[in-house]
Amino acid sequence: MKSNLIYNEELLTGKTALVTGGASGLGRSIAVGLSQVGANVIIVSRQEEVLAKAAKEISDETDREVTYDVVDIRDIESVAQLSQRHENIDILVNNAGGQFPQKARDFTPNGWRSVIDLNLNGTWNMTQAFGNKMLEGVGGSICQIIATVGRGIPGIAHSASARAGVLELSRTLAFEWGPKVRVNCVAPGQFRTEAFDSTYEDGVGDGFVEQPLPNIGDVRDIANGVIFLVSPGARFITGEVLYVDGGLILQGPMSALPADGYPERE
Repeated sequence: MKSNLIYNEELLTGKTALVTGGASGLGRSIAVGLSQVGANVIIVSRQEEVLAKAAKEISDETDREVTYDVVDIRDIESVAQLSQRHENIDILVNNAGGQFPQKARDFTPNGWRSVIDLNLNGTWNMTQAFGNKMLEGVGGSICQIIATVGRGIPGIAHSASARAGVLELSRTLAFEWGPKVRVNCVAPGQFRTEAFDSTYEDGVGDGFVEQPLPNIGDVRDIANGVIFLVSPGARFITGEVLYVDGGLILQGPMSALPADGYPERE
């Protein structure tokens, strides 16, 4: 990944940042960006082999040591153990999540629960575990990676529901946990990652070129948004959502279905 550093290299020096899902895609870009501006970065997910490889690659790229740990964010005990191993986290980026595209009428109970459990409950497990430590200590900043909620996302009603829940959770916590802990969200539009290509059918997102900034996003744009929100530059910002979507939220729903995936209307 090419560097797109627009911040001072010492912006977050002395801060420790933990990024869930930090081994690939948007999470990896976020981890790279935070490391480039001086943070001590820990990436976590369920797959140790993938984490170890990514941590080495990011360390080589940024010339800063990036470490890793293993956690299943859906498992409360796994999260509790992680929080015990890492006592002094200043920045938490909840990026881990996932979904599968399907019409809502075809969801199975297990399919619905699996996405809600990962995207909403998993995010909450991490937020509570590390947020409580921030409240007991010197404070901190939490950034949740959600989606362009607010206009509907056909094809992933389960994930849209969970991500909207995380947004409202974050707004609520901004009240309950301020001024010690700031809680904000970043809502990506369409970004071409390996996960996107492996999850969605060809044709999904073709219409996004009609948005105000008519191009697919660069993952570094998400990293830049996160860095800003967790930095001193955003010290008076909490409970907000930053849409990094090229203006897509102005245009309409970000559909996870191809154009021919909608039923014909009478």
